[in-house]
Amino acid sequence: MKRGIALLLCLILAGKANAFCRTITPWTTVDTKTGTVRYITHLSRDEFLRRAPQKMSPNTLGMTVSKLGITGSAIPEVQYVDGHTFCVQIKEMHLTIGYNTLDVYIDKKYLPGSCEYEVVKEHENYHVRVSQEAMMFFKPDIEQALETALSHIEPEFAYSPQEAQEVFNRQFNRVMREIQPLIDYINAKIAEKNYIIDTPESYAETSALCNNW
Repeated sequence: MKRGIALLLCLILAGKANAFCRTITPWTTVDTKTGTVRYITHLSRDEFLRRAPQKMSPNTLGMTVSKLGITGSAIPEVQYVDGHTFCVQIKEMHLTIGYNTLDVYIDKKYLPGSCEYEVVKEHENYHVRVSQEAMMFFKPDIEQALETALSHIEPEFAYSPQEAQEVFNRQFNRVMREIQPLIDYINAKIAEKNYIIDTPESYAETSALCNNW
């Protein structure tokens, strides 16, 4: 009788062992996208400031709008535990951070080629560089955040191909949610840096370069 119980216990344990998932370390990449700079020159200062996504310095003569974005894609690892059981986790995850466009607004009263236009354009291009350089500066932090977020993802069981897809989608969305606060922080730091650049002293220096403001 005892041998029968022992044999049954061994069979149960063997069945559980076969249901274990093989944990893998996901492969990750983070690419950057500098974006296309668009110069928008058909609006007045008052008009484009009404479009400002955040508080703008009262000293600004132009406006650069940039928002660091993030997109991602992933490849699943699906292990067949038995005929109707799957083990699902993320095998690869790839992020792209950066900008589709960076919009530079210059008051329409400054005609292209004029001293005022070129001075404002040069100043706004500095804001563009701040955004692009911040992206590169924070890239290692994003890479680390991605690896940390993926370390929180454990293999999950699914019992149909449809459920396996749902599990994978849930894992992917969880990783993206964990990274988003860092992206929000970077955008806040970029906005803060850009606001500081537009000082009264900077405005005075800029104004002294041309005569027809």
